[in-house]
Amino acid sequence: MLNRILIILAIIVASVSYSLYQKSVLDGQLVTQADAILAKLPEGSFETIDGKIFDPHSLFSAPVALLVVHYWGTWCAPCEAELPDLLTFIKKFENRTDVKFLLVAVNDDKVKIQKHLSKLQIPKSSLMWLLDNNNIHRDIYGTARVPETYVFSSDKMTLRKYLGPQDWLNSSFFQSFDEFLKISSSKL
Repeated sequence: MLNRILIILAIIVASVSYSLYQKSVLDGQLVTQADAILAKLPEGSFETIDGKIFDPHSLFSAPVALLVVHYWGTWCAPCEAELPDLLTFIKKFENRTDVKFLLVAVNDDKVKIQKHLSKLQIPKSSLMWLLDNNNIHRDIYGTARVPETYVFSSDKMTLRKYLGPQDWLNSSFFQSFDEFLKISSSKL
């Protein structure tokens, strides 16, 4: 009986110790909100998968209520898993000219990207496929890992940053984006 109690206590102590260790590791990775989220859309041009130069700020020559910048990669399993749902989510906005989506492949090969995209149903919307093969933009945006998604308003201010893979088909995303559109459209 005493042995069982000692074994149970040892398991509890080990579990608590491991939990405290994991908490200290995570606390070391946390950054302040000011460091984690851009205040405004950064300057800079991307390369498209067609090899052209593209500046996201050029989109704002016409009224843009929302700009969504999503970082991903074909080499990233969570990115590949989330991409079909993200594309379905983007389809909701395909009739809106004031909502733009930029999907930025990080450290990826154009041939692999095009091969991957050929397997997917791509919405016919304001969607652009871009590259960041030297981590230039990833560093400017403060992207620590992929997938990550930024939502910018009509005045190029950051509304939200999503870390990691998301459940894009969850109704809360549709509600959030409807709210973002209301906020941003009032600034147009």
